Amino acid sequence: MINYGELYYDHYNRFLGEPVDQEVFKNNEEMPSIQILKYENVFEECLVYNTLGFSKYEEIVGDNVEVSMVVDGAFNSTGKILANALFYCIGNQMEIGRGIAICGIESIDKTFVQNYDKSAIYFTEPFAFPEKYSKVRTETKEKDGRILLAFFISQSEYEYFVKNGTEKFEDLLEEKNVDPFMVSRLSAV
Repeated sequence: MINYGELYYDHYNRFLGEPVDQEVFKNNEEMPSIQILKYENVFEECLVYNTLGFSKYEEIVGDNVEVSMVVDGAFNSTGKILANALFYCIGNQMEIGRGIAICGIESIDKTFVQNYDKSAIYFTEPFAFPEKYSKVRTETKEKDGRILLAFFISQSEYEYFVKNGTEKFEDLLEEKNVDPFMVSRLSAV
């Protein structure tokens, strides 16, 4: 049997180096925890937050996947918000993948929403990472893992996404030259 925790951890180390910190989040005592590993010096003036343990919920969320999130600020809030958004996906049996957004961050961290005007998290395919980063290969090719990228979006961006869909939303971000790693950026809508 494949130890996906080790597989993802080794994958992260290969691309990002050793983590500088970690936090462990539990939704309740019966469910497996989700770790958030933090990495420095991957992107200038940013921290990378990677989940470890979300892949244990494959049967619920529909894929063997972990999540990366890159931010240039809100370092004390990001791990907690990301973990809670993922527990929300699990609790609501949401299939996770490109083009999923979770709103309601204010119920997790009202101060974050007030400070940064971002009230949702958007999930997509990783970019800005090396091409092979998004696939986590098993030696047996039994069931490869994969990585999604998450970033914060504003309420108006969330509403635009809901109304117009994944392609138009991502096209808008590209047209407006949005840096999704910049937490304090202005909304594209």
